[in-house]
Amino acid sequence: LNDMSLEQRVGQLFLARCDDNYALEHIETYHLGGFVLFGRDFNGQTPDSFREKIARYQAAAELPLLIAVDEEGGTVTRVSSNPAFRSKRFPSPRSLYESSGLETVLVCEKEKCLLLSSLGINVNMGPVCDITTDPNAFLYRRSLGASPEITAEYIRDTVREMNSNRIGSCLKHFPGYGNNADTHTG
Repeated sequence: LNDMSLEQRVGQLFLARCDDNYALEHIETYHLGGFVLFGRDFNGQTPDSFREKIARYQAAAELPLLIAVDEEGGTVTRVSSNPAFRSKRFPSPRSLYESSGLETVLVCEKEKCLLLSSLGINVNMGPVCDITTDPNAFLYRRSLGASPEITAEYIRDTVREMNSNRIGSCLKHFPGYGNNADTHTG
């Protein structure tokens, strides 16, 4: 840090939305800490072409970039929703927990980590840590759907799994989103 300019330090604070047309320019100009990727960033890509793209971004950066994605499972699957990357979307932690228990959820989390890591992605914007009780709540399908104790165990073990696979985690929608409406739209 002592050798970095103020501009470089500030740039490192940002995960920017990736614009393929300007990504290399933005890395060099703004000294970005990384990119957050969305479903559109995987369209028209193969695993090999995607890895090559990320390698170009990393090569252009002064410091290794954080490459982040939302791959919660269920309704939020930026990578696995694209059949070129996985034949089926990762299921939601809630559906796995309800059908097969916590151990199966954690096996799936490991599989997510392996996929992300193989692509050069080093941050997953998850897990969802909140607890919802209302089936009409925005986060209901995205949360584990268990008691606070079981949810805490899930979060702890998921973060450990991510750490052991060198995938950063982002504990999100926590605390207190709970039974609220979708804050993306209201």
